[in-house]
Amino acid sequence: MTVLTAKAAMATMIRPRDVFRHPATLLGAVLLGAWCGTLFPGAATVLATFSTLYLALLQMASLPFVVLAVFFGLQRLPTLPGAGKRVLLLVALSALAMLLCAVVGALVAGLTSAGAGMSAAQTAALGRLALRSETQLVMALRGAEAADPGLWQLGALVPDNLFAVLAYGSVPSVFIGVLFFGFAIAVQGPEASRHLSAICEGIYRALEALINHFNALLPAASFVLAAAATSAAGADAIVLLGSFLGAFFASAAVVGALAVATIAWRLKKSFWTVLMALRDPITVALFSPVAVAAVPGFIQAMSVKLGFSRALVELFSPIAPVFIKAGEAMFFAVLAVFVANLYGHALSGADLAMICLLSWAAAAWSVGIVGIKSVILGGFVLSALGLPLEAVLPVFILVEALCEGARNLLSFLVSSALIALLSDGLYINNEQVSETWQTSVLNLRFSRRQALSGLLLLAIALFTVFCAGVGFGLRRAIFSV
Repeated sequence: MTVLTAKAAMATMIRPRDVFRHPATLLGAVLLGAWCGTLFPGAATVLATFSTLYLALLQMASLPFVVLAVFFGLQRLPTLPGAGKRVLLLVALSALAMLLCAVVGALVAGLTSAGAGMSAAQTAALGRLALRSETQLVMALRGAEAADPGLWQLGALVPDNLFAVLAYGSVPSVFIGVLFFGFAIAVQGPEASRHLSAICEGIYRALEALINHFNALLPAASFVLAAAATSAAGADAIVLLGSFLGAFFASAAVVGALAVATIAWRLKKSFWTVLMALRDPITVALFSPVAVAAVPGFIQAMSVKLGFSRALVELFSPIAPVFIKAGEAMFFAVLAVFVANLYGHALSGADLAMICLLSWAAAAWSVGIVGIKSVILGGFVLSALGLPLEAVLPVFILVEALCEGARNLLSFLVSSALIALLSDGLYINNEQVSETWQTSVLNLRFSRRQALSGLLLLAIALFTVFCAGVGFGLRRAIFSV
């Protein structure tokens, strides 16, 4: 009887979804995808099509979700004791954490001698690869793109129209606009914002469920994305930059372990217990190409499983991958040490200190800049050392996607550790239950005349929008001629 009960319990505990979301399964999918991408490099275009479709679906649900999470975090924030002081400390400690990540990256890259000891044949192969890759790269160093104030001026991050920013703005400007809007709602009385909160709560829960469904496709997405990345980069680039990738991932592992250890120390629990509680969101952040896809998991793990204040978690976790560029600071520091060793430039203690400070500044500067453009900011760090980045920049652009998951994960883990450090005096309990949300039913009754009138007005509105679109298209076509 006992044996049957144990088997039944194991059968109920192990679900197919858990098997597909297990880190070993996702790692296997990534390795298999990388192998297929290496064998069939010509399939990059087809694979990129599928990956673009998945990214579009995931971003469709993720961005509204994190906006609503910040909104609800701001609503709950005034109930916390010393809320303003805690937020200011979070901002200050976030800047310090970015600097510490740059220090760890520079030290690990220096200790492992990343970029040093390359033979003449390897250096020649790296040069040939850079020249071959450069023909596929189009960069506007002058002109409209370089002069775009949205990339380089801090004032462009502050929105002047919330609705326009939500429709067309960048993610940092969206979050800044939502912070102002959420703060304006938070200072109102509960009765004044009760109906708006009820509507947003339903949308919030629906988007959370939708993201979880999209994350169920993560093994297939990881396979496709890994195959696309390796087919675009090629095995040669990965091998030649193996010391850089090894130093970066080793640095990320050190900082990640320190962050989990900080949470475990704060809760007075074992490292393994905290790691298992954060296993699912860590896996999603590491293997998902969209950073915000891991936000629901981190909110659930930090507030429900580990018991931290939901107000701080909902406010800080969504904006962490956007504003806390800990991974970028580490990336720039490792990149600088790698290029210095590659050119045989001996680094003194003052040089390492300057690399850490400039990497921190470049990471702060990269807010609102993602992907390839963030790698270009590495030239800001190397120019102080008199080292060129342009010679190896095309190769680093090829492997940039391989580091994206680790950079996103560092932002989440650093923000989670800071939340743990600043939760003194708040309710912390591992047995905290999830907030219950009761669905409400809204009954709408229309007469036949009202229903027909509503349908007629809807048809007129849709026809007006269609005519406006046709007119705008004709106007652009006429003026383009």
